[in-house]
Amino acid sequence: MNPNSQNGNVGASFADFTSGGYTITARGYDVAGTDTPHELYFKNAGAGEFGLGLVGTLNNELQTSGGTPSNYIQLDLRSILGQGFTGLEISVGSVQAGESFLLFGSNTQGVLGTQIGGAYGSAFDDQFVAITGNYQFISVAAGSKDILPVALRGTITPVPEMSALFPIVGLIAAVSCTQILRRRRAQKTASIS
Repeated sequence: MNPNSQNGNVGASFADFTSGGYTITARGYDVAGTDTPHELYFKNAGAGEFGLGLVGTLNNELQTSGGTPSNYIQLDLRSILGQGFTGLEISVGSVQAGESFLLFGSNTQGVLGTQIGGAYGSAFDDQFVAITGNYQFISVAAGSKDILPVALRGTITPVPEMSALFPIVGLIAAVSCTQILRRRRAQKTASIS
């Protein structure tokens, strides 16, 4: 979630990411009673320290306080889900020994939501993890210390274009016409005999 390998402020608490014509929106939030927007940060500090973080946090990464998330980045999946994406997976980086990340699902923007699965430790650093459930919004938060969301991927089954359907429709029409003509000929032959 740092498509141009930048290192600096995004300039807003949200950013759109487009690939192959499909777009998701990421938003940063602080967990403080009512979740308040937090400006995003593109981090590129070398191997393992690459992704989307927050301005003004320690290492510009997602943090915890007292064992609970202090902030999170929420991904708005409504657009891609509406276009038929399935099998979504997320990759989170900067997960070193003793660190972990959590995933949450919600159907309301700006609400952390329900935790999905358990804590993912350093064995899952920069590895894709399946996102379960049917949520319109997925949030990434630190489970311990600090982490960075890196990437999201999924599968889409393309809808055939009309130009691809014309040969199929033509074939079906030709077969149907042939069957009708055969039946008519068979009826004429039967009535003559």
